[in-house]
Amino acid sequence: MTFFKPDKNAKDIYWSSMALFLVGMHSVLLGLIIYFFTDLFYEVFFTASIENFFFVRQSGIFLFLIGIFYLYPLFNLKNLYNLILLVIFSKTVAVIFLISNAGFAASPATIYLAAFFDGLMAIVLATAYYRLRKTISLANKRPRAEEVSIKETA
Repeated sequence: MTFFKPDKNAKDIYWSSMALFLVGMHSVLLGLIIYFFTDLFYEVFFTASIENFFFVRQSGIFLFLIGIFYLYPLFNLKNLYNLILLVIFSKTVAVIFLISNAGFAASPATIYLAAFFDGLMAIVLATAYYRLRKTISLANKRPRAEEVSIKETA
């Protein structure tokens, strides 16, 4: 009697997809909040008022669009998983930018906290990418069912 054994590959793909989804949605939602609730966002996180809304809202739109880009590989993760490297690179650059520019913000502690979470997202995605790459590499090395049946009949 054979019992159902969960496929490790499916688990790795699921967790990689979930990590990428959460990182993408974080950027999408943060971008929308910054764009539509600019005053509230700055009051809550920086206890500061804004003089020039243009650049703040522009950053909201940028975060929204980058979040959409982060979500794109989910359409075909098995073939587009290498795009996760760009997301990891983007999060790494964000950490460097946030840390090096925190002193210019009204609330540096908030910026350092954002850098910490961006770094955490980069680490989680790097782990997910590594596992996914290994899973896809192993799946590509296995013979397909039709190849095995052709060899057996020959």
